[in-house]
Amino acid sequence: MSSRYRNLPPLNVLAAFEAVARLQSFSGAANELCVTHSAVSHRIKVLEDHFGVSFFHRRGRNVALTAKGRYFLEAVLDALSTLQQASLKVYGSKRSVLRVNVGPSFARYWLVSVLGDFYTRYRDIELEICATKFVRQYKMSSLNSGEWDIAICYGRSDEWRGFTAIKLMDGELFPVCSPSYRNSCGTLKNPKDLLNSVLLRLPHESWNHWFQAAGLTSGEPEHGPIFSDASLMLDAAINGQGVALARSVLVNEHLSAQRLVRLFRVSVQSACTYHAIFRPDSIDRYEVRSFLDWLTSRVECGNDADKIRAATPWHGEVLGRAEHPVLRES
Repeated sequence: MSSRYRNLPPLNVLAAFEAVARLQSFSGAANELCVTHSAVSHRIKVLEDHFGVSFFHRRGRNVALTAKGRYFLEAVLDALSTLQQASLKVYGSKRSVLRVNVGPSFARYWLVSVLGDFYTRYRDIELEICATKFVRQYKMSSLNSGEWDIAICYGRSDEWRGFTAIKLMDGELFPVCSPSYRNSCGTLKNPKDLLNSVLLRLPHESWNHWFQAAGLTSGEPEHGPIFSDASLMLDAAINGQGVALARSVLVNEHLSAQRLVRLFRVSVQSACTYHAIFRPDSIDRYEVRSFLDWLTSRVECGNDADKIRAATPWHGEVLGRAEHPVLRES
């Protein structure tokens, strides 16, 4: 240590002093610092010998600060706090920040459940997740301005001209309801029985498509609650308020937990699909490519893909410009 700081004790000794003072226990400090009881006792002795004073009153297993101990603790806390703030700033400067916008339904029922894997793999990337529903024009503006780096959207690929769109997964649709609602209806054994049920609706998801696949010609239902978001509609279905036309990716967990039951074997593909949307020039950024790499790998794992293409996993299309060299058609 420099001669300027020769009167200062070692940092590990100060850390032991702070822990014992805060916990009022040598054993508690040892557990917190992952060292032995004797190691903590030795560090406190080094500190007290360094200054030639006692910092603790010892009464059996209990310890309490002396007057000089209380005085020195204030200085130690200030110093450690300053070091902690400086460390966070230095460490934080090495971490890349990635801002992702995602609809609340997809975030709640799929993304959040797998994000732990991303944190483990990419500890040097700081994620900021905005799980708020916005109109397409606002999303495009936010991507262009850099407010978000990636948007995970449910819609048609031709809505994102000028951006790169990687297709993540299709939207398979089928009716679901709670077990209690099914029991209260007496019978829901035939698709035609749905015409006498409360049908929960989304503005952009047509029941008529499913009706046609099930052999019904009744057209789009004109009655039934309309929800602005799929997660609200599913909550209503779980609470026994009617039958929802649900996307498989959003209800798998509910079906497994038997909060919802699937009605009939008929399913249809939605005209909308999930895409990861981003500016083409942002693919060269480490954090953007890492997240997209991870995201497409998770989707492929969820679809039981035989092989994950970790190096260049992109299987979407570039919209409104020449294909980017790291992207390819599938």
